[in-house]
Amino acid sequence: MELRERLMELGFSGFECSQMMMAVALEMDGQDNPDLIRAMSGLTGGMGHSGGVCGALTGGCCVLGLLTGKGDPEEMEHNDSRKILQSYIAWFEENWGNHFGSSLCRDIVGGDFSKCMTVCLPVIESCCEKIMELAEEYELMG
Repeated sequence: MELRERLMELGFSGFECSQMMMAVALEMDGQDNPDLIRAMSGLTGGMGHSGGVCGALTGGCCVLGLLTGKGDPEEMEHNDSRKILQSYIAWFEENWGNHFGSSLCRDIVGGDFSKCMTVCLPVIESCCEKIMELAEEYELMG
């Protein structure tokens, strides 16, 4: 299934930006984690639908954290974890922050959360593609 098609399917099933991104990342890595997808709902709509920082930005950071971060006492964080996260953030700001004049959800959707599937879908799709690019570049997925 194509990325856009999968994202639309998730969106029409009631999932939002950060949840969709994590679901796609988990699927690509052959994982299933409904608790993690549920936790990602706290980032949707700019964190709790407050209109704050875009969920595709924060959700993407969470996906990259899942791929590069420390998960238990015996585990080490990926050597380039912070570099990878900073690269993603800079890319988002340059591409989407500049495009919309802001990285805030309320500015991106113009205060109208009903526009999420039309306005946000291209943002989410390109963010997923950037994460895949970073995952390939840094060999983050099995």
